[in-house]
Amino acid sequence: MTVQPDRDDYDSPLGTRGGYVRIDLTCSNGHGFAFIVGNHKGAEFVGVVHRA
Repeated sequence: MTVQPDRDDYDSPLGTRGGYVRIDLTCSNGHGFAFIVGNHKGAEFVGVVHRA
């Protein structure tokens, strides 16, 4: 798990501003993905991104 502080940059894997928590996961077939929960100025963002 990775926790990033709330910054005013668009550095989240979801393309959003603010802080986020990234949880790297792997399915039973070996495919990697990351579950992302982000927050910026009261707005919440949730998403899944492919991990290489």
